Amino acid sequence: MRRRSAKTPVPVAKNNASWTSVFTDRLKSVDPLLFFTTEIRVTWRRGDATAPANRHTASCLARREVEKAAERCDVLRPKAAEQDITVAIQEQLPLIADGVIVTDAQVRISVDDTTRRAALHSERLRQEYLRQEERIRRDHELDELARRQVRAREVFLREKILANPAAARLYGLLEGASEHWSRLGGPPAGTDLGSLVREIQRWQPGQQWVTVAQLLHDFVANLTEEGRKELLTLLADAVRAFGDEHTAHRLALISDDER
Repeated sequence: MRRRSAKTPVPVAKNNASWTSVFTDRLKSVDPLLFFTTEIRVTWRRGDATAPANRHTASCLARREVEKAAERCDVLRPKAAEQDITVAIQEQLPLIADGVIVTDAQVRISVDDTTRRAALHSERLRQEYLRQEERIRRDHELDELARRQVRAREVFLREKILANPAAARLYGLLEGASEHWSRLGGPPAGTDLGSLVREIQRWQPGQQWVTVAQLLHDFVANLTEEGRKELLTLLADAVRAFGDEHTAHRLALISDDER
């Protein structure tokens, strides 16, 4: 099959007689499982009145062009499909092959109720699939964001907050009242800033009790399990000697748990 350009003369039989063929067909739409019901009316003539021509050739030529156009159309838009197919085939005229010239083709499109219902159902399934795909994508993004936040928080705690006791203490105070703090970072109404500053200063590296705590931590870390139990017992007795029976009792309980 070949298409004649506008400048190429079309062969004309001497008697110039023309015929019209009408047939129906089922054409695949953009969804290959859904079909249009189509009536195609083809007007054609012989290229040479003396040469034989098969009457089915014209129908085949027109049908092939209609099929190609229909595969780009939606069964839920039959009128638009009819217009698009008509324009597409008119642009290809005349169609010439095997001694036949198709001079015109008209198309009528319809969609039965069963096909329409199937198309609507398929459309709903596709929409739900896209929504589900979008939800999964958002969930993955949120999961990745949560993982990045956890990693960032871990680095922040390790490198900033736990770097010294004062920072750890301040973090603990802020976290405990975080829901009452403004977004700009100001303390809750009624906060005694002087007390807050003094509390943080008590935890600064180099403070006597902080240094003692660090020394004790290193000392205990080098003790055996039995040595740690014995140290707790001695510490409980020392605290009791200073008159703090409550703390001594709690230390004794920890020592008993260790045993």
